[in-house]
Amino acid sequence: MAPRPGEAKSGGELRLRIVTGTVLGATGLFAVLAGGPWFALLVALVALGMSLELARLLEAARERRRRLRLLLLLGTLPGVMAPAVLPLGWALLLLAWGAGFAAAVRRLWGETAGPAALGVVYLGLPLALLVWLRQGWAEGAWLTLWLLLVVAATDMGGYTVGRSLGGPKLAPRLSPAKTWSGLAGAAAFGSLSGLLAAWGLPDLPFPPLWAALFGGVLALVAQLGDLTESWLKRRAGFKDSGRLLPGHGGLLDRFDGLLAASPLYAITVSWLEMGRSP
Repeated sequence: MAPRPGEAKSGGELRLRIVTGTVLGATGLFAVLAGGPWFALLVALVALGMSLELARLLEAARERRRRLRLLLLLGTLPGVMAPAVLPLGWALLLLAWGAGFAAAVRRLWGETAGPAALGVVYLGLPLALLVWLRQGWAEGAWLTLWLLLVVAATDMGGYTVGRSLGGPKLAPRLSPAKTWSGLAGAAAFGSLSGLLAAWGLPDLPFPPLWAALFGGVLALVAQLGDLTESWLKRRAGFKDSGRLLPGHGGLLDRFDGLLAASPLYAITVSWLEMGRSP
């Protein structure tokens, strides 16, 4: 029996998502394990793509969008790459300077300052903390890999369970496709992946059962990031933030949960690592 048109389309989209996800996963794994300039360069490229996409969501007028892209890039990239060679404090100062600079220039141009300043913080802070996690600790590769595995599993759980079970909408005004079943799936997958990764990865600062609980918490935080980005797209009238990743949309579509989870994770890891120090 031939598949229905909708089923064929759905199956093709899933295969495309899997292929793209595999390529992303392999690239990310190489960069995380290699560390050094490789990881910082990958994160900087992600910041570049996200800046272009965020400007598209925040500004409708083409000329204003181009100017906003430039300010987001100038304000974000130095702070994002700084933790590869400088203490985190300097990176945070660079991001604060970048946000202030972007806001001031927007005001000089007679445009609203908020989108530029908030955009620098929204993108720059989580990505800078991600570079710091990888470069700032002896076990940085495993710490970073644990977070990426949990966020990836969260996305997978939310997508597969939500599509399979459906049910009541989570926040229809923000994201018409999100369901409560998808949220439950995201939390379950995040918790399970946190547990399994803590068993499999060496020298993490948290035991497996604690990792399972923390994985579930980060999954819920990642879903808040997903809803935030969905609201930005809905406000701008776009289905996807971009078209760079076949089957996934744009970089913001793929990594919105990571942007939300990274700060909480970095704060928690820092607290736990300092507690382990003699």
